[in-house]
Amino acid sequence: MSVNSLFDIGSTSLRAVGEKIDATSQNIANAESEGYRRRRVSLSSRSVATTGLYTSNGAQDVTSSGVGVEKFERVRDGMLVAARNEARSSESAAREEGRVLGVLEGALATDTDASLSASLEGLADGFSTLANNPESQGVRESVLGRARQLTDTFGRLDQRLGELTTDTENALAGNVEEANGLLGKVASLNEQIETARSGGSPDYAAEDQRDQTVKELSKLLPVQAQENRSDGFTLTVDGMTVVQGTEATNLSVDQSGDTPAVEFGKTGVEFSPGQEGGGEIGAQARLLNDTLPGVQGRLDTLADSVVKDVNEAHRKGADQNGDTGENFFVDKSGPTSENTAGNIELNVDGPDDIAAVATPALGTPGGKETAVTIGQGDFGDTEGAGQIESRLTNGPESGASTVEVSSISPDGNLPGDLEGGTFDVTVEDAGGSSLDFTVDGGSAQTVDVGPDGNTITLEDDGSSNTLKLDVGTAFADGDVGATETKEFSVTVDDPLSGDTGPAQTIADRSSDLTTDATDLAASVGTQVQEASTKEEAQAAVGERVQAQIEDVSGVSVDQQLSSLIEQQQQFAASARVLTTAREVSSTLLSIAR
Repeated sequence: MSVNSLFDIGSTSLRAVGEKIDATSQNIANAESEGYRRRRVSLSSRSVATTGLYTSNGAQDVTSSGVGVEKFERVRDGMLVAARNEARSSESAAREEGRVLGVLEGALATDTDASLSASLEGLADGFSTLANNPESQGVRESVLGRARQLTDTFGRLDQRLGELTTDTENALAGNVEEANGLLGKVASLNEQIETARSGGSPDYAAEDQRDQTVKELSKLLPVQAQENRSDGFTLTVDGMTVVQGTEATNLSVDQSGDTPAVEFGKTGVEFSPGQEGGGEIGAQARLLNDTLPGVQGRLDTLADSVVKDVNEAHRKGADQNGDTGENFFVDKSGPTSENTAGNIELNVDGPDDIAAVATPALGTPGGKETAVTIGQGDFGDTEGAGQIESRLTNGPESGASTVEVSSISPDGNLPGDLEGGTFDVTVEDAGGSSLDFTVDGGSAQTVDVGPDGNTITLEDDGSSNTLKLDVGTAFADGDVGATETKEFSVTVDDPLSGDTGPAQTIADRSSDLTTDATDLAASVGTQVQEASTKEEAQAAVGERVQAQIEDVSGVSVDQQLSSLIEQQQQFAASARVLTTAREVSSTLLSIAR
């Protein structure tokens, strides 16, 4: 080996070890830097062919070995990073759903006096007490107070749901804006990194920053990263490319539909996060499109049931003013409107308007009117809706069908001087879409027939008393021919004096609806627990993967200090080689002189 070889080997060794020392020092300095990935220098031997004055065999070239830097690299495991980002995305989604639903769970809590179930139970208790004390003004005032509390509770929950929806929409808009900023940052870093690589000097600090940016982005969206030398760095979300090299596709929120939709730029493609995961943006899209509307729908359905069930029973009673057939709640259902938690309101003005006692029969003391119901069905078809035919019998005269229910008291009189008991109603075809009917041969009345049936009202001679026959779909044009008539008889049921059935019926139905309110609260509570469980599970996965990432590419200060000591010793040894080479060279020169 020549003296030149000693100089060459020593100098390359010093440079190579110096590179390792620099990398180790940088690792120690950045041990606490967020997102920093450890730098590593790989060395390899290199051939050194030397010839010259001071060779060991001047007649022959000698090939010796030196050392050089094979690779200066940034230590990173792409699979572990992808797994960490996926877990982070799912954890963030579960946390956001749990946060929003936790607020809703608190509003629906069943363990407070102001809860929906407690308000319904209070209304049931109020009407149950009223059934036992129908004349008590104090009890009636209590019923009104509990009814107002129920409408207030429905209104409060509707308002809270509206506020949650608005807050979630604002949070979604803010997250989309933040995500767009991060996507633009990734595209900008891509350009910086590619420019550095083209110049032959990789910008590892920019690559660290890009990984950190993608990590922040994974909290908002389920991003997936792909990196290769030909296409550069690519980010996708739900199969859609959002970053390709230096180009980024911004997300947008479409507010034109019933619920907000997150779309990829101007593509018209909507981001669909699925049943779970999707980052905060996915969770918020799911909350706004499915979860919150679902809770709102169940709440509105419950409000509609309260209105209709209570009204149905209340109409069958008489209030202290003698009025009957009145609704307890305002019924806002119709072709273009419906009863909701946000619009439920009382129809009664004061305690006297509460119908607690069953309607008195016509002709009885205090009786003004009654509602006699003939079940729905086709009189000519035993298989028709309600199967009315099976409940009819032939009457004694002219084959008329008679409904044998009960008879009014013998001393009672119907409006128009009609005697109590069973009486006949005759219906004829009046042409067009109308039917004529008479009562015991009296003057004909005309009723329009619609596809949903009719309520036929027989008025007296002006005494304000009426007899109402709710026939539903029992009559239709096809039931009455041009030359024939249909006859049937109706009886008026004389209820017992002081019958408080309507009040008790309302109490029973309100109590039944309490279960629906409890189920609604329990359903939301279950969703909160599921979200919490998912959050904990994904957090555990994320922590485990992050620990693996730190083992692979993190910085251990103790390990780096130990390596630095070894490298210092290697540097000293390389310097000793140069010193030896210099001494040999000096000795040879002195001999030559």
